[in-house]
Amino acid sequence: MPDIQQSVDFKAIVAQTSAVLLTRGVEVEPVAVRDVVALMVRSVAERMNMDLEEAVHMVVPETVADAIVAAADPEAEGAEDVHSVRPVRVDARTILLPVRVAGRLVMTAAQVAKYARLNGHGRIADQALDLATEVGAALSSVASADEPELPLGVLTELADIAELVAVHVECDSWSICPCGRASA
Repeated sequence: MPDIQQSVDFKAIVAQTSAVLLTRGVEVEPVAVRDVVALMVRSVAERMNMDLEEAVHMVVPETVADAIVAAADPEAEGAEDVHSVRPVRVDARTILLPVRVAGRLVMTAAQVAKYARLNGHGRIADQALDLATEVGAALSSVASADEPELPLGVLTELADIAELVAVHVECDSWSICPCGRASA
């Protein structure tokens, strides 16, 4: 399938699917969109007994977006393993933070990721690690006396997933203990 993935038609479906997802409030890594489009093209080709070049014209961006959104639904079975799906940040405001506060955000994101990963929820872990990377990038881009500037959406997104993990710790006995017991 590498040849078809280099075609203009294939790349157009990937780009259009990403645009459709954005209108639905979901941002998905381009690699993940490409992989889903490739899977759908291959599936259509096999089912319809046609070449990949013909099958690519049968794949509709809205259908690909529907499949991605359905797979990412937190209520769907296996959704905890779906990665690369994040809410779209509409608010473009930024905030200056003291370095020590930004450092605490990295620590929070790391702990959220640790709890999520150890309790089988890769999606939350991946999102937390993406946020830690974003805060780390802001920290590394400032001079020693300056304060990093972060998008306000980073704070909101991190607060939301930290709260979600806290609820899982309280209600679902999530733990970071290898023995499986709830942490105190």
